[in-house]
Amino acid sequence: MRAFDLGGKVALVTGGNGGIGLGMAEGLAAAGADLVIWGSNAEKNAAAEKKLKAHGRRVLAQRCDVADEAQVEAKFAEALQAMGRIDGCFANAGVSQARAPLAELPTKEWRRVLSVNLDGAFFTLRAAARHMAERSKAGSPGGRLVGMASSGQSTAQRAPRPTRRPRARC
Repeated sequence: MRAFDLGGKVALVTGGNGGIGLGMAEGLAAAGADLVIWGSNAEKNAAAEKKLKAHGRRVLAQRCDVADEAQVEAKFAEALQAMGRIDGCFANAGVSQARAPLAELPTKEWRRVLSVNLDGAFFTLRAAARHMAERSKAGSPGGRLVGMASSGQSTAQRAPRPTRRPRARC
């Protein structure tokens, strides 16, 4: 028995080929949703597609760089052609910065992180919102947009702490 039924629904998960994204995609598939997953690594996409198809759902794995606006629009159109609709869009793709102190972080690296984590989420959710708004105008339920973030990427690099002497405790 399922906690909830997503039969007949189609979900798009960016970064759906690993980590949190693949975990979400597996949960959606277990609840009955068909899936579109986007990732930039073809091998990981193929492995995730195989794993998700084991749930008996339709799965489309696409290589997509979410930082590329034109690519997002093209891949979204291909997904609609193949799946017919998108009912839920999970903007989960993200990258972390190179390990460097803030004072030494190159602007190019900062822009790379923002282009995937910020622009990529915007491009993806906007494409889905346009589709869902059109469907809603036609009388069909619109859908759901979900933006994801990981707190693991928000820890700042700290300066070393001074060594403390152990204290005796009674």
